[in-house]
Amino acid sequence: MKKALSLLLALCLVLALAACGASAPKTPLLVMGNSDVPVGQYTQKILDYYGLEEEALAGAGLITYGSNVKEVTTQVKEGSVNAGVIYCTDAFSAGLTVVDNATAEMCGQVIYPAAVLKTSQHPAQAQAFLDYLSSPEAMAVFEAVGFSPVGETIPAAEAAETEPVELIVFAAASMTETLTQIQAMYQAAHPNVTLVYNFDSSGTLKTQIQEGAACDLFISAGQKQMNQLDITASADVNTEGLDFVLEGSRLNLLENKVVLVVPDGNPGKISSFDALAEALKNAK
Repeated sequence: MKKALSLLLALCLVLALAACGASAPKTPLLVMGNSDVPVGQYTQKILDYYGLEEEALAGAGLITYGSNVKEVTTQVKEGSVNAGVIYCTDAFSAGLTVVDNATAEMCGQVIYPAAVLKTSQHPAQAQAFLDYLSSPEAMAVFEAVGFSPVGETIPAAEAAETEPVELIVFAAASMTETLTQIQAMYQAAHPNVTLVYNFDSSGTLKTQIQEGAACDLFISAGQKQMNQLDITASADVNTEGLDFVLEGSRLNLLENKVVLVVPDGNPGKISSFDALAEALKNAK
């Protein structure tokens, strides 16, 4: 009897909503990173490029968020949104369909800086690993998923005889797959070195470093987060005068690309950034 009554009430609710012209909530058009992570900051620039107001779109339920690029990628993969803005490397790893590439005019270049930290317990070994990341062997791994080298590659150094050390590397979440592959390669050639990774959004990693977390090497997905830790950066960015970057160790390691991706079947029929901007404008 209770089950029949519940079904009857549910049917009445559906009929009432239909009579009022109500409909199920629409799927958000776009998922983007939070404002404290580089992929979110690049997306904000793209929205500004098209004259779109992020706050108004989010308030209307047209935009949803992820705390890092992996969360953004997952929402697109699961089809809970019509499109997402991520890096080409994450699109490759997740097997997502890329429908458009952001131009430098839209959001600037996506450069990944890296640096040994002054608080490192093993600065020489950290520098050696950073040098290895610029070698042809490591770059082949990066390039296979869509990264591009920024500078010239350098030959990998011979393994030095050292006491066993544990290197703690903080790296942007978009580097998870590549650095995990490189970890096995490096430790095979340098058996005395154990690499311990912490993958997260660059903003979260920067905060952890600032709060005293042990870290030997930091690789950010954006210049802003590295600049906020670098005493040589502009005071407009490094507003707290933080001094964590070891002098002479910082370099621009890789370039990534910002892309627009859609779920399988492209249910929202989003074919480009232009089409996305038009859809967002018309949906408000």
